[in-house]
Amino acid sequence: MKNKKIYCVCMVVAVAMAIGFGIDMFDAGISLSDIVGDANVLLAVAPVAAVGATASQTQVGSVGTNVVKDGEVVGKPEHNKPSVSKKLSKIMPSNYPLDTLLRNINAGQTKSDKYEFYSIVNRGTYGTVGKLSTAQTDSPVAIQLSEGCHSMSLDGCLFVPSYNVSGGKAVKVTNGIPLHPLILHIVGINYAEKTITVVGINAPCPALDADTKVYRMASAKDQSVARSEDPMATPTKDWNYVQRNLCTVSENIFQALQEKEVEYGIAEFKAQALLDFRFQAEMTALLGGTPMVPEFVDPISMKRKLFMRGLLGFDIANFVRTQGGTEEPIEHFLNRAMEGIFSGNNGSESRLLLYGPGFATKIADSKVWEKQLEATKTEVKFGITWKIIETNFGQLLGIMHPGLGLAGPYTNAGFVIDPANIRRIEQLPLQETKLDLKKAGIQNSNDVTLDEAWTLEVTNPLTHGMLCI
Repeated sequence: MKNKKIYCVCMVVAVAMAIGFGIDMFDAGISLSDIVGDANVLLAVAPVAAVGATASQTQVGSVGTNVVKDGEVVGKPEHNKPSVSKKLSKIMPSNYPLDTLLRNINAGQTKSDKYEFYSIVNRGTYGTVGKLSTAQTDSPVAIQLSEGCHSMSLDGCLFVPSYNVSGGKAVKVTNGIPLHPLILHIVGINYAEKTITVVGINAPCPALDADTKVYRMASAKDQSVARSEDPMATPTKDWNYVQRNLCTVSENIFQALQEKEVEYGIAEFKAQALLDFRFQAEMTALLGGTPMVPEFVDPISMKRKLFMRGLLGFDIANFVRTQGGTEEPIEHFLNRAMEGIFSGNNGSESRLLLYGPGFATKIADSKVWEKQLEATKTEVKFGITWKIIETNFGQLLGIMHPGLGLAGPYTNAGFVIDPANIRRIEQLPLQETKLDLKKAGIQNSNDVTLDEAWTLEVTNPLTHGMLCI
């Protein structure tokens, strides 16, 4: 057992040294999860050489047995500060897939505590009626929309496929595809009240039920007009607060001087803290919500603190399998969710799917998805081996997320992420600072602080989604 422990530690050291010198071990087909073993272990140790060996002394530590030469000083390696964030993402990348993605794609920068950005890069393709509109009439009709008003244009046209026009009247379609869908023209928009005013083109506008979809078409402008007055040519703004993550790693001086069979010192504590940083960042990026107050003040310390919104704080698409106590057949639910995820939101044709262990167990009931997940068709990105899932609506790159298995009910959730519409914005990149507390007379220990301040930019929120299975 003793030799096995030393062997395992040596293997981790080899990988840690490869990362430290910039060697991309994933290109060589080496996976840290193969060395560590249990994929559910979210913290790992990056062992280093023992310190304090004298000349000709046989040293047994985390690098195995080594004879120290005369004049040689065996020290602990330092983290490469400029690239620590990206190199960190290469350690157990599959355990933190979203954090791995965010640290590897081009990050933005901000100097402000409140970061503003354009949330709608591509306008939506449809709107949804919020409540029953007025009765059928030839006059303009005001329609309140529950979603999609931002995508509408003055003088734009809409088609309503839930109605078929026959004999100059719009008749609701219960089954089938209409041969002549109802066509509407927008003559007025109130973005503040999410209301559009329309007139019927091929038939008078009927009373539209709540949840009726109206889909965009080309505009029809006055032939004498020279320019468009559509204010939504400029995307709408959104914002997020920058959240600071700070911890102190401490090793007591006398603890460091004690003889240990296997060295475990400040560098190992740093490695653990860095990986715990990743776990915290991962869960915040996924589950962080919108703060109730603009700027939170700690009622005990009376200090101002900022909290960022994660993916769930941006009102992404949500698909629930069990509704009203009835559990939808798994195959039907997955197809419905994929249709909603890929249709009508102008997102990428290929997206990421991060799913919890419970989600993985339940989708095994779907023979089609089970075969896809068991297939050998994979793609490697950022050191993560993604399983390719082909659907009728678009391609998913899927991986089981062990962190969701440690997050209660979210073990049964799957997050669909469009990489083109998510980004990490840094105010303070990940850095470490050594504290000389002993010289300052504060504490007899070696201390290092790990500090970063960043936020999440989520554009086109409906290109992302959560599947509750």
